[in-house]
Amino acid sequence: MYDWNPDGFDWYVRYSNLNAVELNASFYRIPFRTQVRGWRRRTPEGFRWAVKVTRLITHVHRFGGRAWERWEWFSDVFHELDPFVDFYLFQLPPTARPTDYFVDKLRHFIERCELGPRFALEWRHQEWFTERWIRWCEDLGVTLVSVDCPDLPNTVFRTSDAVYMRMHGRTIWYGHEYSEEEIQEVLERCLTARPSRLYIFYNNDHAMLSNARTTLQMLEQRVGRRRTRKRTLLEG
Repeated sequence: MYDWNPDGFDWYVRYSNLNAVELNASFYRIPFRTQVRGWRRRTPEGFRWAVKVTRLITHVHRFGGRAWERWEWFSDVFHELDPFVDFYLFQLPPTARPTDYFVDKLRHFIERCELGPRFALEWRHQEWFTERWIRWCEDLGVTLVSVDCPDLPNTVFRTSDAVYMRMHGRTIWYGHEYSEEEIQEVLERCLTARPSRLYIFYNNDHAMLSNARTTLQMLEQRVGRRRTRKRTLLEG
């Protein structure tokens, strides 16, 4: 809860002037069905969701063991909200390297999910950031997540029709307020990839609302308000 958001999702929908949200709480705790049903009821037309998948799948079972059982549970909980969900975000743990064993587990899980480009995959280990694994994601039809953060390559990926960018912080994780120049630079890189859809989610804590609003304003000036509302989604 932030001082600019006293009423959670209700305030966000009514007053943020943004058109998407990335749900991160679901990574730490799977919500109750009643919570999800409430979000579904209050989600307005045209508003889109990205839902971060429980760490039980990505970090505990690491796409093996009981990971599929956990996914069936998780996806069932979000069943009513699913028509509004453009992505399910699977963030790999930083210790997950592209070994043959791990890659085989991950590929099998991706194929079994049948989410197509709604399967959003975020890497956290340097060894993934090569042309080989970018092509691997393209071949599987998933959306590879781009990140703006310290310590990892700030490459913009487009392995589906969408660019999905997560803004974690330019100089420090989760505590960086982006300048207009930095936002403009990220926008230019994203638009150069020529996506049909652009999603930019801020995860830099207190500054994320103002940064997201600035990003949307810049994008509207660049491509036009009507087109932006149709094709670009941001989170505060």
